[in-house]
Amino acid sequence: MIEVSHKCLQFQQGLLHQLRFKIKNVSDVTITFRIRCNNNTHYKLEHYMGLIHSHQDFENSIQNFEASDMKFSGDQLEIQYAEFLDPLQDLKDFWNSTQSQDHVMIPIEVVDIQQQQKNSILTEQQDKQQQTLQKELQSIKQEYVQTQKSAVEVNYFKKFQNGFTIGKLMIVIPIALFLGVICR
Repeated sequence: MIEVSHKCLQFQQGLLHQLRFKIKNVSDVTITFRIRCNNNTHYKLEHYMGLIHSHQDFENSIQNFEASDMKFSGDQLEIQYAEFLDPLQDLKDFWNSTQSQDHVMIPIEVVDIQQQQKNSILTEQQDKQQQTLQKELQSIKQEYVQTQKSAVEVNYFKKFQNGFTIGKLMIVIPIALFLGVICR
């Protein structure tokens, strides 16, 4: 029934800031939502509950209270939602009386941007080293192939040279002279 614009909400470590996200109603009915955070001491939501009409979206924001150097693992938003049939009913009363509802979990992360940049630079350097090594290996392979070709050529020449002994040469020369005389 709903789609959320973010699969994960990421705050930068050491900075206070606000993130905006959208909740979209993809159904043909009006729905109500309620958002809960498992760590309300570090985050503040602009809207904790509301209505979204059919095929409309609702923009919300979350702010981190502390520019923390700590990373809180497991922080998440739970967006509960249900079909809302009675437009005269109070939303708080609705959520107090509703037992079962569907929900979406959105993890919240505090990201160390400097560490990400360091990791990115390290990965880039490793990729460059890998490419350099690949080029050097290709060059060595080409030199090896050239050396092997030269060795084969020298080997054929030696075979050709070894094939002609003085005795064979004494027979080939008169035959060549005789054929030369005949061809004139």
